[in-house]
Amino acid sequence: MKTKSAVLPLIYLGLLASIQGADPNIASTALLSAGKDLQFGGLTALAASVSTLALAATVISTGMLADRLGRKKIIIAAMLLAVIGDGLVSVSQDPIMFIAGRALAGIALGAVYGSAFAYVKYFGDNSKGGLSAALGTFSASIGLFTLLVTFAGSALVGVGWREAFLVIPALSVLSLLLGLFILPKDEKRTKNTEQWDFLGQLLLGLAVVFSLYGISHAANGLFTALTIVPFVIGVVLFVLFYLRERTQTDKRFFPISLLKHPLFLAAIGVGFLYNFSTGVGLLSFSNLFQYQLDLSGLALSLSQLPYLLLAIPTALIVGALISKRVLTRQTSTLIGSFIAALGGILFAITAMSSPKSVADYLPALVVLGVGAAVPAVAYGSMILQEADTKHYGVVSSSRTTIGQFWYSLGLASSTVIIDTIARAHVLNKLGSSAEQQLNSWSASGSKPTDSSVFPTAVEGFTQGFALLMVIYAVLMLIVGFFVFFVANKADKQHSSQQ
Repeated sequence: MKTKSAVLPLIYLGLLASIQGADPNIASTALLSAGKDLQFGGLTALAASVSTLALAATVISTGMLADRLGRKKIIIAAMLLAVIGDGLVSVSQDPIMFIAGRALAGIALGAVYGSAFAYVKYFGDNSKGGLSAALGTFSASIGLFTLLVTFAGSALVGVGWREAFLVIPALSVLSLLLGLFILPKDEKRTKNTEQWDFLGQLLLGLAVVFSLYGISHAANGLFTALTIVPFVIGVVLFVLFYLRERTQTDKRFFPISLLKHPLFLAAIGVGFLYNFSTGVGLLSFSNLFQYQLDLSGLALSLSQLPYLLLAIPTALIVGALISKRVLTRQTSTLIGSFIAALGGILFAITAMSSPKSVADYLPALVVLGVGAAVPAVAYGSMILQEADTKHYGVVSSSRTTIGQFWYSLGLASSTVIIDTIARAHVLNKLGSSAEQQLNSWSASGSKPTDSSVFPTAVEGFTQGFALLMVIYAVLMLIVGFFVFFVANKADKQHSSQQ
């Protein structure tokens, strides 16, 4: 029987998920100060990425734990682990202590996000609006709370990076206490005789770590050993994982046959639209406004608000429209891909038209913000539909791992495209003598001493950004149509089986 409203629990679940979203944002803001104090040196890249790697590698396994031990128990335990992890970071005295704390925080918050997302189906199925409306409320809450928590943590970096890392532990304690009252009790479980498939979990975890590590280094050189070797190892491990999981499937922890399901393939495509957009967008926008418009500090942070804020009403509206069957999931995704593509083209045109202020970018920010947010509801709905009872936590948590891949790919590809074109433009215009200036700028972050290099680099950066947005627009349309046709095929299969 459907209850009248599950808004409060869904907002709470959005708060839980937003903690995971805000944590890396705060960490990236605080990393420079922490690195100077603790002298990261060659460990800087690992300190920056270890949380994401740990999260992506373990979130599917923690989803399985939630199925077998109880979702509420896992959320409470994970919140406590997050307190320990970022608490350890805040008092760290050396890089190893910092990295260990960030790894613990990544594992913990991956478990929190995965379990929070899995709970949405429980509340959605028992609420008046259904699953799509529930996902709309959940996604909107994530957008709002991520924004608030990120700004609170980033503001505290000005006080001290150690204080900034206490925001997540404080919020975790508060959320834990609220969860004791809001979340339903775990059902009593009989003794579980299912296989744990430790080798399968290990293969998947290592595959994720190696491949993401390789992708993250692509920005420093697409064909370097640190990019190619880990990525190739990751791909090989994925193949081994696939070959293992397809044999004796009753003893394996992940239902590998999902990779043949049209709906799951569509969900992966929607995940690309949603997460790749975020990976391509935020850092590129920030750098563009910083270099082209000379924005910094609070003004730079506020410049992205239109893009971020629009995700909130967009999720609510799309969730309601799908719930009322005004839109199908695949239609909403296709519409979102068209809007995102239009936003990309608007960004490219604006960037090349010598804008005077961030106000000139407002139409592009608004359109792209809406387009990037539209697929969120369909993404969650498709994943949850594919999650059978036996593998519910495993499949629902795979959403996070899929998202991390597409986000990392978007971030790396945007950096590679823009940097390659900007560097080529500078060298073509100023000659090889400018290369040392570019290398020093890249290493130190300080503007080149040669006054001709910076404006020329900005010209190249703008050209690279414009090309990136055109490529992005084309990809959005291609993947949008792919999702539309594959999801339609899934619907036809589902109808024929009824």
